[in-house]
Amino acid sequence: MSSQITPRNQNRVRVQPSSFGTHPSKRKRAAYKYTYIPSKTRRGKDLWKEANVSFVYEDSDSEIEVASPSKQNKHDHIEDHTPVEYDREVHGDFRMGGLDDPNDFLQDYLPWQTEYLSVLLESEQLINDGKCKDCGGGEGLIQCLSCSGNHAWCPSCVVKAHQHNLFHNLQLWNGRFYETPTLQDQGYIMYLGHGGEPCPNFSQQPDPSPWADLGTMEDVFAQEEGDTDNETQLGVSNLVIVHSTGVYSHSVSWCQCPGAEKARHLHLMKAKLFPASINRPQSAFTFNVLDNFLIDTLECKTSAMSFYQKLCRFTNNAFPDKIPDRYRELMQVSHIWQDLVNRKEQSPGPGDLALYCPACPQPGINLPTSWRYDYEEWLVMQRYMVDGNFTAQHMKMKIPEDDVSLADGKGYMVTEGPYQAHIHDSVEEREKSTCSNHRAVNAANVQRSNLRATGVGATACARHGCFVPHAVVDFQKGEWVDQSYHLSLPEGTKILPAIGKFHLSAHKLQCFPRFSLNFMTGAGHIDGEILETL
Repeated sequence: MSSQITPRNQNRVRVQPSSFGTHPSKRKRAAYKYTYIPSKTRRGKDLWKEANVSFVYEDSDSEIEVASPSKQNKHDHIEDHTPVEYDREVHGDFRMGGLDDPNDFLQDYLPWQTEYLSVLLESEQLINDGKCKDCGGGEGLIQCLSCSGNHAWCPSCVVKAHQHNLFHNLQLWNGRFYETPTLQDQGYIMYLGHGGEPCPNFSQQPDPSPWADLGTMEDVFAQEEGDTDNETQLGVSNLVIVHSTGVYSHSVSWCQCPGAEKARHLHLMKAKLFPASINRPQSAFTFNVLDNFLIDTLECKTSAMSFYQKLCRFTNNAFPDKIPDRYRELMQVSHIWQDLVNRKEQSPGPGDLALYCPACPQPGINLPTSWRYDYEEWLVMQRYMVDGNFTAQHMKMKIPEDDVSLADGKGYMVTEGPYQAHIHDSVEEREKSTCSNHRAVNAANVQRSNLRATGVGATACARHGCFVPHAVVDFQKGEWVDQSYHLSLPEGTKILPAIGKFHLSAHKLQCFPRFSLNFMTGAGHIDGEILETL
């Protein structure tokens, strides 16, 4: 049944229920230029398709507007009441209820199931009759799962082909099944310090042939961290490298130039490998895997342990416990990497690595240049609230030097040095409650010599609850300070004492007219309790 439009509601399109199949929504859609017409899919299923009905209003004096930008985009590509065309490049292959939905794809796949399996099995067979594609003389039993196309190499040729692709995954046919060798097993040596070329100070170039007797990948990974027995006089040692496709062990030839031994960690950085140690690195992480870890923690909420276990499965799915454990190294390196990523664009100042509330009025960001003349002062006034939490206590550390800060004062917490100077020079004022016997006031006055911090004090925007950068402190002398030479307020700041609406009922009756937010100009509908929810 098609849509019916009466003179009484000609500015609206009302979709009538269908007597067959799935009917569209019965919700009235005001001033739409579209309606639904019945149709069928190529499999005979009932389908409602959206079509243009602007021609109905050609004689109408009222102006009809398209409901949304997406409707306008469809309208620009539709003439009269032509059915809507589906753009696969924009919306993908599947459309729920459309011509090709996920269920249709499964139905189309079933006749091809055997053929798909045959293609997978054919990709496992030997290529080029088991001969090397480069030299043509050796046995081409090694294939690369990461390279595109069909290739087969002998051990020497596969090293030449992967001179700059050291994180590709290989498979070797042993006559019965495919093994998973490494480039290190085939004699690959990674040169550091001269752009991937051997150091010119070598009196003799390393012979890669002895590395062929290192054994399987499990034997190489079995070497304990710090074991340098395999380091030769030519400066070749074993290095465990963590990449986004797995955990690899490579023979690394270090630079032998004078003073280069102390700069090994810098040579790794220049090769886009982040060292896990400054003095004597035995492990490294590629920049790619560190970026992937940051994205996984952001989007997938993946823990560091789960992320590293995934890499171990990539390397050896059957026995992931045989892969060397670099979980602790990943935790430390990822912290440093995130700090470096934040500092790449500019040198941050106090609080620059933290984000300020995007909804609060900020000149030059979300206010016009003439905001001083267009708005009243109370309308664009930034409103903050300050509160403390005396349950967030911190015990004193046995070794305070172990608490290393990578971005001191660059985020929401204040800079430690000036704050400690303020604590040392300030005079504490013990607050006495003149109202009800509040536990918060009593908790602030309790002496705790075993605590490094008795609580946390924070400043946040009163309306949206976003912390203010460089405005969160650890309490060490309570909430009130009588005087301090280290404190200052920005120009134009006004301090208004107020009580949140939730706590106001616990105070005396005299506090209501004095401290209620209902009687403060510019407060609006602020409850004053936003910090209690953070």
